[in-house]
Amino acid sequence: MFSGPFTQSQQFLDVWTKLTSEQIARFEQMTAQYEEAQQKALERACEAIDETARLMKESISYAAHLSDEWRKIAVEQGKKAAETAAKA
Repeated sequence: MFSGPFTQSQQFLDVWTKLTSEQIARFEQMTAQYEEAQQKALERACEAIDETARLMKESISYAAHLSDEWRKIAVEQGKKAAETAAKA
């Protein structure tokens, strides 16, 4: 049985090429999955920022409303106190 001097080298090169191709395919698949996960994370971050902004605006609006109510109550109580003092 005679084998040529390059047979083992050729087999090694074939195996090496196959393994390298498989590794590159796995790496491409991994980077595609990472890109998808990153995109989802960015979308969630943007949604969280939008929701936080909405809540902050509502909080400011509510605080302004409370301030208006307290101001009205203070004016009413001031008037009542002045009327009571004038009657006394």
